[in-house]
Amino acid sequence: MTTALWLVVYGGALTWGAPVLLGRLTASGLSPRMGVAAWLTAIATAMLTWALALILIADAAVHGVTDSSAVTLCLELFGFPEHTPLPGRIGALTLIVGGMAASAVVIARVGRSLRHLRSRSHEHAQAARLVGRRTDRSDVVVVDAPQRTAYCVLGRPNAIVVTSAALSSLSHCQLAAVLAHEDAHIRGRHHHLLMVLRALASTLPWLPLLRRGRLAVGELLEMCADDAAARHCGTPPLLSGLLTLAGSGPAPADGLAAATTAVVSRAQRLADPAGPTQQWKQRIVLTTIMVGTVSAPLFINLLCHH
Repeated sequence: MTTALWLVVYGGALTWGAPVLLGRLTASGLSPRMGVAAWLTAIATAMLTWALALILIADAAVHGVTDSSAVTLCLELFGFPEHTPLPGRIGALTLIVGGMAASAVVIARVGRSLRHLRSRSHEHAQAARLVGRRTDRSDVVVVDAPQRTAYCVLGRPNAIVVTSAALSSLSHCQLAAVLAHEDAHIRGRHHHLLMVLRALASTLPWLPLLRRGRLAVGELLEMCADDAAARHCGTPPLLSGLLTLAGSGPAPADGLAAATTAVVSRAQRLADPAGPTQQWKQRIVLTTIMVGTVSAPLFINLLCHH
């Protein structure tokens, strides 16, 4: 049980401490893919650490029921007496039922939120295809609207929506760069990842790692799409296209828009790209953090079984 308690503490430290560290390291977008990986590693490790702690506690509780002994929490590493007993069968059953109920509620709410987000996105894509005008690309539709906006939305099939105002404002090269940006979102399955993060954050909004992670990953995914579009069409048309579309209002909640998230920092990043040395330094730092994040639970298990 000492292992379980230390895992709970580590999961809490990761949940409240990682957002501060990762926020500072990844905000500049020197290596957006590594930044996304670092955030996802922290989130997955925190969730799995707490799940493992719950399993260990439940296992100890089950043994407490089967052998009629007290449920014992070994707290020696915390400075408490070696064994602090809880009421035998009652304590064990309380731990089992409480843990199972809490887990079931969280899983059910995350699943319900995911289904809702996915259904709403599919409806949006279908509606855009119904009201929009077809183009020479089967996945791109033009919708009459005064706002200069371009975004992609998950559906069956997916849709890239460009408003008539955006179409009239963008040059051919700028439009190609903006569409390449949206294509990168679709190829990278960024919608699926953000849906999972949104579902987790809406279910457990008091956890800063989930709340801030959803926003940070969203910004970094926009930078990943920027990099893909810049490689395909060049930086100047992408940058000018983003600035042309910027400030036209928020994007639909179901879509990933080219010019509504962290536009200023992304524009600065495109206009003044970091050198290879800076990028590799951040990659090394983030890799070290990810390895340490994943290795800590193993070290805790080793320490508790010395």
